[in-house]
Amino acid sequence: MLTLIGLGLCDGLDITLRGKETVEMAQHVYIESYTSLLQCDHERLEEQLGCTIIRLNRAAVELDIDKVLRQAQGSDVVILVIGDVFGATTHTDLFLRARELGIDVHVIHNTSIMNAIGSVGLELYRFGRTVSIPYWQPGSEGSEASLEQRTPTSARFEPTSFLDGIKENHDRRLHTLCLLDIKADEGKFMSVAEGLDHLQRAENVRKHGIISDDALAVGCARIGCPDQMIVAAPVALLKQREFGPPPHCIIIPGKLHHIEEQMLALWK
Repeated sequence: MLTLIGLGLCDGLDITLRGKETVEMAQHVYIESYTSLLQCDHERLEEQLGCTIIRLNRAAVELDIDKVLRQAQGSDVVILVIGDVFGATTHTDLFLRARELGIDVHVIHNTSIMNAIGSVGLELYRFGRTVSIPYWQPGSEGSEASLEQRTPTSARFEPTSFLDGIKENHDRRLHTLCLLDIKADEGKFMSVAEGLDHLQRAENVRKHGIISDDALAVGCARIGCPDQMIVAAPVALLKQREFGPPPHCIIIPGKLHHIEEQMLALWK
């Protein structure tokens, strides 16, 4: 049997009672450790959950997960996921592969950034589709006008299409949650300032008229943790703020209800 368990957003103390009970009964416990970041180290997590936990990096999940699935065909296996189980398509693929192998799969949910972002005070039902802002890999050739191109010679990867999703939401007066790139295996976590810089550079290409120095944005760090940080300010000022350790995210607000305006005023 395979059980996918959401850990929540902070540390091992955020696991649900059902999740903790399942971990205690499991014969093998893994953690997928590359799509997000906990606010405690691995040893502390093992101490909190009272078991040995094996890390699964990106290669192990995407290329070598069959070893884990074979274990689940004959024993109780748990894979811990930071946030909620279905917060990344990686976990959906894992679920499907296990089912195809005839493995009994169970899911225990938890808090994710998709609902915890409500702590900012913007109504969840007034959010449009979420966008992800990836790190760019600039090449040595080409001009700004060809930022969407990726060629073998330049190895260019500088997408700007995420701004189209923000414009679509903006046109519908909806808020946009921007998830910032995480490369945990490399120790790289995009900051609010870096994310805003990517948004402005994308605006220079797309010309949507949404992201300017004066545009209101909300920078967030470590949402769901005791030391979470939320700041609402114009883009130019927000880029100057230090948000501390990752993970970070950004909200581009849409049309604000007066209650939402009151809530954002708390973070200015």
